[in-house]
Amino acid sequence: MLRELRIENLLLIERAELRLGEGLNAITGETGAGKTVLAHSLDLLMGGKAKAQIVRPGAGEAWVEGVFDLPKGLLDEPELAELAERLPEGADEVALGRRVSAGGRTSAFVAGRAATAADLKLLGGRLLAFFGQHEHRKLTISSAQLEVLDGFAGAEHLALRAEYREAYRECGRLAAELAELREREGSRERDLDLYRYELSEIEEVAPDPVERAEIGGRRERLRHAEGLREAAAGAHAGLAGAEEDGGGAAAALAEAESRLQGAAGLDTGLDAIAERVAALALELGDVGAELRDYAEGIEADPSALAAIEERLEAIDRLERKHGGSVESVLE
Repeated sequence: MLRELRIENLLLIERAELRLGEGLNAITGETGAGKTVLAHSLDLLMGGKAKAQIVRPGAGEAWVEGVFDLPKGLLDEPELAELAERLPEGADEVALGRRVSAGGRTSAFVAGRAATAADLKLLGGRLLAFFGQHEHRKLTISSAQLEVLDGFAGAEHLALRAEYREAYRECGRLAAELAELREREGSRERDLDLYRYELSEIEEVAPDPVERAEIGGRRERLRHAEGLREAAAGAHAGLAGAEEDGGGAAAALAEAESRLQGAAGLDTGLDAIAERVAALALELGDVGAELRDYAEGIEADPSALAAIEERLEAIDRLERKHGGSVESVLE
């Protein structure tokens, strides 16, 4: 039931406020007194179309607000579930509002909160049976038609309908819960597939911390094999000298050792130096032999380098995905 109606700047009405009592309330008056404006204000509260022309000339906006009793059980309807959340629990009345600006913009309100014209139509059509000369607003809403039909079925039918609505809501809740469980199950399966793939990838590569360091060193030697060989060969040549000229550090040490041997036993101080020169000559010979062997043993091997690069790339890829080290991959 409509309890209060407030109107501001709607057509010829600057301001009006009606408080309706129990039972029949009749508003009468001669043509042009504003009865049609009152009817139009109710149409706005039911989500009717609003035009800028309805704003009173000279005003910035028109405002209509109606306070209605809330019939018990009305908000239990599934279609009104979203609107019911906007109202205080146990509310026994609701205020519907509509604002129309002089520029044609409109806004709607339910219980003081922003709403849409569709919300007003949905709720207002259940609160107000509006009869015009050629229309019956409420009976244009299919759910309202069912409400009228159910009302004729009696209390027993209405009790069954209430039970059905409760079962329907519970079914919807369980369906949402089931959908969530299925989504979780699907997510779990996707996670398991990912873990299986990552585990098989790790098992296929089988990284080892010791191997990682070893093949890293081998890669550097293979990458720079030519430069390393040239360095070792050049150093050996510097120590041994060319065969044809007998030069080099080894020949110089041999000459020094020979001269010192000629004075052996003459002075203990010089004998000590001679021993050191002899030791240097032996060490130089060993170093020269090692340099020669190193230079002869190292060579470029593109296929071996490619295999090592591929192996290290596989290990690096796992490290990037699993913590940055072989140890974290294996945890």
